[in-house]
Amino acid sequence: MKRLTQIPLVFFLAISFLAITSCTSVETLVESGNYEETIRLAQKRLTGKQKKNPKYVLALETAFNRITEQDMLRARRKAESGRPDWAEIQSIYQKVRRRQDALAPLLPVIDKHGYQAEFRFARVDDLIVQAGDKAAAQIYTEATDLLALARTGDKAAGRSAYNAFNRLQNYRDNYRDANALQAEARELGKVFISVEMVNRSGGFLPAGFEQELLRADGPVLDDNWRFYDFRAIPGKTYDYNARILIDDIQVSPEQISERSFVEEREITDGTEYVLDANGNVAKDTLGNDITRPRRIVVRADVLEVLQRKTAVVTGSLLLYDNRARRVVDEEQLTAEAYFENYASTFRGDRRALSSNTRRNLGARPVAFPSNEALILDAADVLKPQLKERLADSWRVL
Repeated sequence: MKRLTQIPLVFFLAISFLAITSCTSVETLVESGNYEETIRLAQKRLTGKQKKNPKYVLALETAFNRITEQDMLRARRKAESGRPDWAEIQSIYQKVRRRQDALAPLLPVIDKHGYQAEFRFARVDDLIVQAGDKAAAQIYTEATDLLALARTGDKAAGRSAYNAFNRLQNYRDNYRDANALQAEARELGKVFISVEMVNRSGGFLPAGFEQELLRADGPVLDDNWRFYDFRAIPGKTYDYNARILIDDIQVSPEQISERSFVEEREITDGTEYVLDANGNVAKDTLGNDITRPRRIVVRADVLEVLQRKTAVVTGSLLLYDNRARRVVDEEQLTAEAYFENYASTFRGDRRALSSNTRRNLGARPVAFPSNEALILDAADVLKPQLKERLADSWRVL
């Protein structure tokens, strides 16, 4: 019975502690200037409550009025600065309006003692419209300045102009002639790249190597701004040439490695009679012949043959800026194609073979691939490297 009377007391103390902690925390938030969190917490605790806690009401009133005053002052100072960022100023006003809209359904806020909080709302609707107009004009000027640079051949400026016109749409749809200018910026920001292969190794490349390597399909690599042609189009102007330089081609000799070894195992092979001291078949107590498992050692001679041949193609991907007339990037490329075949045979008793040896049985020696075929395999290995390096070239374009 004593235990039952203690449990409610424990819960009462715990709830009291949480209540005190919560009230203290909201006051601490106000004192530390964390007004946004104060408003969030106070609104959560006051919404739906008939008897509103005075501490939360006071905290909400204080935090709301202070942060509104701070935001309005910050926006005014930015507007009066030498180089106002009107997009940022509008975002401040919009934040004030969102905060006021969130509080409106809770009004009036009256605590359980009858105190009604006074909230100082700011009139920001016209300020938001005005800041939006000025932000649109400001971004339009930024975009057209970048477009002017793009018209001189600056591709990066064309892309930046396009993005600025995109931002402009957040404030005004088709502001002045923005849509037409953005379309122009889009064209001026495009980069066209031709891809070609040059064999400077002095070695022989089989027919089809270049076709296989350049079958990396431009459309797979194309993105919003870069467009690749793996076959240069006559008369087309390219901003960059991507040259695949083949510097060395090495094909190893055909290698055959043989290894022979013996495997032995003791196994049970039927039964045999047990002989007594006189060499006669021993009998059990019932007069029956006594037998036992017959153990024998079996043997197999194993021959393993390993065939190997490799082709290594090395080179580089060189990116040449046709306008600046200089190399802007160079990356090494290496591709290695392997041929490997394992064959295994045996003579003797199969029961002597280990499980590992048994797994390798059955394959036979095969004809080695030609040098040409192995070099073409190297082209397959080289192709994904080429795609990756071309895709990574964006950092210098």
